[in-house]
Amino acid sequence: MCPSLSRLLEHTGTTLGVVVLFGIGLYQGAKTETLTLDLFLVTVRFVFLEALSAVLVFTLFLLVTGALLVHEVWTTRDPDARLTTGPSLSAIVPVYRDHDVLVISVESLLESEYENLTVTVVTEPNDEETLAVARELAARYDRVECLINGTPGSKAGAINHAVDVSDAEYFAVFDADEWIAPEFLPRAMGELQSGSDVFQGRRVPRPTGPVETLAYCERVVFHASYKMVELFGFSNCRSSSTAFTREAFDRVGGYRDLLTEDLDFAHACYREGLAVTQARGCTNTMEAPHTLGDLWGQRKRWRVGQVELLHATIGDLLRGRLGRRGLVSIGRMCSSLLGCLLILAIVSKIVLLLVLNVESTFLVPATILLATIGAVAIKDARDGRIDGLSWTVVLVPVFYPGFGVLTLKSLLEYCLSWDGEWYRVHKSGA
Repeated sequence: MCPSLSRLLEHTGTTLGVVVLFGIGLYQGAKTETLTLDLFLVTVRFVFLEALSAVLVFTLFLLVTGALLVHEVWTTRDPDARLTTGPSLSAIVPVYRDHDVLVISVESLLESEYENLTVTVVTEPNDEETLAVARELAARYDRVECLINGTPGSKAGAINHAVDVSDAEYFAVFDADEWIAPEFLPRAMGELQSGSDVFQGRRVPRPTGPVETLAYCERVVFHASYKMVELFGFSNCRSSSTAFTREAFDRVGGYRDLLTEDLDFAHACYREGLAVTQARGCTNTMEAPHTLGDLWGQRKRWRVGQVELLHATIGDLLRGRLGRRGLVSIGRMCSSLLGCLLILAIVSKIVLLLVLNVESTFLVPATILLATIGAVAIKDARDGRIDGLSWTVVLVPVFYPGFGVLTLKSLLEYCLSWDGEWYRVHKSGA
C-alpha cells in the first residue's frame, strides 16, 4: 500500500471512528433508566438519563484514583527504608543524540546519597557528539564509565549490554535528561535489599512553560489512572527511574527491542510474579516536550508502542509461551486501550448533559481532576521538584477526548502506515 493511501485511510478512519464513538455515546446517553425504591407505604421511582449514571461512575473513578495518588505522593518517606552503603550498584544511562542533556543525569547521580555507585553511560557508535561528552565525563569523574552499545540502534540493547558486561548485582536505569533526587537510589537499594525485585519511583516532566505544564499534568492524570490496576496486583515499572536486581533482570530475559521496551518490561515482571515496589513519593524530573507537536508525537509514539506490545504478546500466547498471568497481562493492555476509546463516549454524554443545562456533570469531574493535579503539584513544589504550573493547567479536561483520538489514531497507524520509525522529541537541556 502506498504511503499516501495508507495515510488517507488512517486519517479517514480516525475521523469516522471519533464520529461513531461520539454518536454511540449520545445514543446510549439519551436512553432513560429507572430506579425504584420501596419505602414501606410508598414507592419512589426515579427516572433519569443513562448519561447521568455513566458520568457519575466516571466521576467516582476520578475521585478514587486521584485520592489514592495524592495519598501515595504525600506519604512520608521512612528514613529507615534508605540504604546509603551496601553492594555495588550500576546506574545505566542509555543515550542517543543527548549531548545537550547528558550532564544533567550524570552529575545528579554523582550527588546521590548512595556511596557504592558507578554511572555507566551507554552511547551509540555513530553518535560522535554524545560519545565525546560521555568520554569527557568519564575522564573527569572516577565513578563514570563510557560504554559503546554492543547492539547499536536499540535502547533495550544498550541496557542489556551494560548489564551483561557489569559485575554488579544491582542496577538502576535512567534517561539522559533526568534529574535524579539524591535520596532516590538509597530508597531503591533499601527496598531491593528488603526483598523487592524491582523498585519504581515517579518521574515527572519539568513544567517550565505552557506546553511543559500540559505534559506535567498529563503524567499526573496517567499516574492516577494506574492506581486502579495496581489495586489488582499490576505495577508499572519502566526503563527510567527504575532499579532492579540481576536475578530479576535474568528472569524476564532483560529488555526486548520494542518501541516501548519499558512497558514490555513491566508486563514481563508481572508475568514472572516479581515483587515490584512503587514509591511515587520518591520523585525525579525529566525534560518536557517544548511544543505541542513534540507533545503529541511523543505520546503517539508511546501509544503505538502499546499496540505493538499487545500484538507481540498475543503472538507469544499463540505460540504457547504465556500462562494465566499472560492472559491477565493481555487483558490489562486491552482494557487500557479500550478505556481510552470509551472516553470519547463518556465525553459525548457530558456534552449531552451540558446541552440540557446540567453543568455539574462537567464542573464536578473537572474540579476533582484539577484538585488532584494541584495537590500533587504542591508536594512537588515543596520538595523542590518544580517551580509551579502555567495557566494551561485549566486545559487539562481536554486531555480526555484527546486520549481517545490519540488511541484510535495510533491503532490505525500501527495497522496501516507505521514502518518501525519512532518520533524523537527535541531536548535542549531546559
